Amino acid sequence: MFLSSAGLKLLDAVFGPVLCLLLTRPNGHEVPIPDRVARILVLRPGGMGDMLLLLPMIDALIARYPEATIDLLCERRNAEVVTISRRRAEVLLYDVNPFKALRHLRRESYDLAIDTEQFHHFSAVLAFLSKAPLRIGFKINPRRNPLYTHLVNYAPDGPEASQFLRLLEPLSVPVPQGAISELTTRTLATAVRAAPFSIGTAGQYPPVPAEDARQSAAPPPRYAVIHPGATTRYKEWPLERFVALGERITKDLGMAIVFVGGSRDSAAAIQADTALRAMGCPQTRAFCGRSLPDTTDLVRGAALFVGADSGLAHLASAAGTPTVVLFGPSDSHKWGVTDARHKVISKALPCSPCFIFGYHRPCRHIACMQRIETDEVFSACKALISA
Repeated sequence: MFLSSAGLKLLDAVFGPVLCLLLTRPNGHEVPIPDRVARILVLRPGGMGDMLLLLPMIDALIARYPEATIDLLCERRNAEVVTISRRRAEVLLYDVNPFKALRHLRRESYDLAIDTEQFHHFSAVLAFLSKAPLRIGFKINPRRNPLYTHLVNYAPDGPEASQFLRLLEPLSVPVPQGAISELTTRTLATAVRAAPFSIGTAGQYPPVPAEDARQSAAPPPRYAVIHPGATTRYKEWPLERFVALGERITKDLGMAIVFVGGSRDSAAAIQADTALRAMGCPQTRAFCGRSLPDTTDLVRGAALFVGADSGLAHLASAAGTPTVVLFGPSDSHKWGVTDARHKVISKALPCSPCFIFGYHRPCRHIACMQRIETDEVFSACKALISA
């Protein structure tokens, strides 16, 4: 049994509020923080980007309770992040077999449950059903708030990595100090530090698979990674502009192009690869549909990453690769990283950002992405490479 993210959202919207209401119990006393915590449940629905941004909080939690066992309840699409980052947590997949996950929660004796979901209901229900006497969650959805023992204020426009760290405030867990942008960059830098890395020195072109004879020509010494896909059409940048950008990076900056993405990005990547070869840029390759460890290696070895706001963009930031990330409906202040190695491009339109808690406002024109021009993206790439 497997539940898609769209199916989960639909079920959550229909049944979530009812379940929260049925499970609500009067709570006339404050639940104290225990001196000893032996078993912890952390709940993280969502995609790969959410999980990457959560890792700093997981690290701080491990540092606070080094002897505790941590179970991480998540989805199949973000679970592999925990594997490649080698964080010490047992992964439970509630979208693959929800009944098995529920039985596990009811069987274990948790001292603490931390729900990192920002708005939806099911995670609060599962935290409650875990029977953990101490349950921490964001104070944002009044229907689910009574299921927690401790509530933490959530800033809808605050950097997400910092919001996750705030969930540790009731536990008096110390977190790194500093400016929000510096804190986000510094904590993300550790996210994939322990991941396997087989390519070699940064910027060296990845090896050619034996089965891909078309890509066997001798490549230039450096390459840029381009992710031409997006998790939703509202975040898509026109493919022809990715092609034009790839041509300029190849001819003006002397780098080859590697297209990455999931299986559903393969058609776009192959189309872009073919177009670049026809434009006199033979050193291009499409590496879509690979495992996350393989993609991590490709991104980590690149001299540059370019793509729309996505899990892969967060992966590139975490890996320390210079990034140029295009933001449209999502909030660049919340999800982006801007410093000497990372640049964000977005248009300050009156209607943006409109991507809130996993939902978009209906839009025909998607002007926030359409108005991003190839020239300004290339200028940002050139500035990073020249820095």
